[in-house]
Amino acid sequence: MHGGRSTEGVRDRAPHFFLSYAPVPSPVGDVDAARPEADKDVREFYADLSRAVAGASGPFPSSSVGYLGAADRAGPETARALHRCRTFVPLITRRYFTDVYCGRQWYAYTHRAPRGPLIPALWTPVPTTSRPVPVDLGLPVPERPVTPVRVDEAAQVRYAKGGLYGLRQNYDHPEYYDQCVRRIAQCVVQAVRRAPEPTPDETEFTDLDTVPDAFAASSWHPLGIAVLAPDVHHLPPDRSDTKYGREPRDWQPFSDGYATPLAERTAELARNLGFATEIHTYDEAEPVFLGEREARSPWVLILDPWILHDRTALDRLRAFDARDLPWVTVLTPLADDPQTRNAREELAALLRSALPRRLSSGRAIQRGAAAGIESSEAFNSRFTELADSAAQQYLNRPLRSSPRPPASVKRPPAAPGGPVAPAPDAADPQGDQEAQP
Repeated sequence: MHGGRSTEGVRDRAPHFFLSYAPVPSPVGDVDAARPEADKDVREFYADLSRAVAGASGPFPSSSVGYLGAADRAGPETARALHRCRTFVPLITRRYFTDVYCGRQWYAYTHRAPRGPLIPALWTPVPTTSRPVPVDLGLPVPERPVTPVRVDEAAQVRYAKGGLYGLRQNYDHPEYYDQCVRRIAQCVVQAVRRAPEPTPDETEFTDLDTVPDAFAASSWHPLGIAVLAPDVHHLPPDRSDTKYGREPRDWQPFSDGYATPLAERTAELARNLGFATEIHTYDEAEPVFLGEREARSPWVLILDPWILHDRTALDRLRAFDARDLPWVTVLTPLADDPQTRNAREELAALLRSALPRRLSSGRAIQRGAAAGIESSEAFNSRFTELADSAAQQYLNRPLRSSPRPPASVKRPPAAPGGPVAPAPDAADPQGDQEAQP
């Protein structure tokens, strides 16, 4: 049964699963006759999952195992399948959360009564900031006492990194894809056996055009941007003032033709990634970093190593480094002026003294970003990856009953180099890897 047109069983039986996905947009202009059918891999996955569910269903009827929500996406057959399906399997891609009909299918299923379980299947990687609703992208696991279908650890790692589409391209280990498909099918079958078959509702809608988009009203993810840098009135001895302005947030280390300060450009890049940002000085953000105020968002700290010539600033950064804050990413741009190039070893020594934990632990990309970034292009690339990583760490952080810091953590007195203000937290308000033919 492919799409809304093959629905003979839907009229009489409730499909075991409804596979919801975002189709590849139709090509514009002439189409090469040899071009593979759009969404061919998705349709093959649907067929594989249908066979696996039918094989694991035992005595359950398999005449209407699944329904593929593709053709006639807003029509009555699709609406009927959404009302009567036993489980909802969204095939997750970045495009999925921008497709209006995927949003409507999600809304229709999650707002019906009774509602069966959602069993997300990851097709291609999706950054945290592209997920407007909470969704677990790990490989599904059946509930106890069912023993999960065995999936090799390497298969689970590849599933997390590349999704089912990536597994389909792994010709050296085709069993990885098969294992994951059978695991998803196992979860579908368990849910079908536990959930009662939905009964038709006389008030059910007949098409999806009048159903709200579950993803349309989502808010952006907050992100705090803190800047620790001198201003023109508080520079280290003999430091050139060409890179600085009246406030720390005016700092622009790169001579790449842009007059906009780096912090503002970072905020613009963050908005393109789906973040709602606010820029703060380090003085404003420090109470959050030291646990004196509750963290309400992930953070990015942009650090100019020249400020570490000030002993007070050095001590304050050491206090920050002593705390385990995986939801704070440190980026250290190295200015492209001759004075900074000549002082590389000295600045590197100051960074090692200020950030010993950050520079000796964590992922290589995190250590490298904290040790020094030499160009605006490299900065943009590091920020894109690490901001999303900080967001994931923030969402997964353990919640504490008290935001107060341990008694051993003391905040050094404020150093010159910018205005001191009350410490608010951040505001509360990439290319698509569909890899389809």
